[in-house]
Amino acid sequence: MENNDVDYLVISYYFPPRLETSGLVVARKIMEKNLNVDVIQSAYDESSDFNEIINKHINNRFPIDIKTKPDYIPFIFKYIDLGLKAIKKNYKKVYSRSYIYSNHFLALEYKFKNPNAEWTAEFSDPLLLNLYTGAIKNYPRAILDNSDYINKLNEKIEKFNEVSDTDFKALDNPNNTFFMAEYLTFIFADKIIFTNENQREVMLSVYDNELREFVMNKSKLEAHPTIDKKFYNFKDCEIRLDNNNINIAYFGTYYYIRHFESLFYAFEALNHKYKDKIKLYFFTSRAELLKVATGSLKISNNIIIEKPLKYFEFLNATTKFDILLINDTITKGHFKVNPYLPSKYSDYIGSGSDIWGICEEDSILSKKELMYKSSMTDYQSSCDVLIDILNDYGYEDQDYYFEDNIYEKRINELNWRFGFEFDERKKYLSRYNNLKEKNMTLNGELQTLMNKNKKLKAENDVLRKKNKNLKKENETLESKYNEIVNSNSWKITEPLRKLKNSK
Repeated sequence: MENNDVDYLVISYYFPPRLETSGLVVARKIMEKNLNVDVIQSAYDESSDFNEIINKHINNRFPIDIKTKPDYIPFIFKYIDLGLKAIKKNYKKVYSRSYIYSNHFLALEYKFKNPNAEWTAEFSDPLLLNLYTGAIKNYPRAILDNSDYINKLNEKIEKFNEVSDTDFKALDNPNNTFFMAEYLTFIFADKIIFTNENQREVMLSVYDNELREFVMNKSKLEAHPTIDKKFYNFKDCEIRLDNNNINIAYFGTYYYIRHFESLFYAFEALNHKYKDKIKLYFFTSRAELLKVATGSLKISNNIIIEKPLKYFEFLNATTKFDILLINDTITKGHFKVNPYLPSKYSDYIGSGSDIWGICEEDSILSKKELMYKSSMTDYQSSCDVLIDILNDYGYEDQDYYFEDNIYEKRINELNWRFGFEFDERKKYLSRYNNLKEKNMTLNGELQTLMNKNKKLKAENDVLRKKNKNLKKENETLESKYNEIVNSNSWKITEPLRKLKNSK
């Protein structure tokens, strides 16, 4: 994304006021480069502080309202259709970022219609490869079977090959939209941005040498931006800390709490006269999981669990803690190198606080200059860091030690907890089945009553119809009666009727 005051279109379905990581990264890039842009985004009707700040950089917003889940095939085509209809001018520059990858599909179609526009496409993470297995994603929802669309794209690839003297392969039909989002963007985008070198290496490893070299020549590495220091004091978070403690914080919603097991092992095993000076704060939506994982530990009183903070409150909170925890994604065994760099890193480095990285070997995070580093899989490294922290803050104890049997104790505790949770699950399952059976019985009784009610309603309708007919007959008879008693013949014969009645 380069500075340009006019004719700049940003395609980012998730964008403020929606506070989603990818959209926030895009907004921060716009701010960092002091751009004025138009934005295609979701029709998300909510106010946010970030939205007010970014507004001065936005000329026009084109809100797209789609009810289908993002990146499902119906969404892709709807997004392309509504997005192209919303764009009212030809832009010199267009920028798109995954996540969501539908942003790239829309930018691709715009590029086809406006070949002179310079398209910069950024990849936040690998699209095609599964985070947890490293295998190619092959979800049924992502398989596109549309020969007309694929044929159109293949015509574009063929023409591109003719002009560029390349030999990129045509697409098969059906095809994987995760693959298409990478492959087509690699070919047709003018510039490609990756967040780090490992990500680029992993993503390009799937493709042949020609495409790898082609992308390398037009790609660059661009880390997540760090917001200006002034915004760390934009909104005060109300958390109050005891400055006599060493306050360590982790902010994270989705990364697994199990990544902290080596830290919990080390902290639990530590015997140190100043151990209680360390307080671990976890701001996470995974509160219940964390409580289960740490509830039986002796250090549970040193672990404070808080709800996630809004973005600017989070930024302010990072300035108040002594140390900020950040952890890698576990990729060992299914990626040659770790392609992920946590986006929180860019927020942390602007805080002025020290950072403790819990790293996977040879990851991008492990290569950063951090005050403290430990391994996700090496218990001893967490022990060393805890002692370094206590010493750095002036809390020395020459007689400290770590319990030798902490692994055995922790495994036994976790096994017990697993067994307890399993037994509880069995109880709940039994109760669920009993309630389900009762519910089926009640549903049967309800259906019987509904059938009876339906029958009674039908009978009632018959009676109402009969009553209506009788009422109509009665009205007819009453009309005839009134006609008779009011007739002249009835009046003339009245003396004869009286004479007869008197006899």
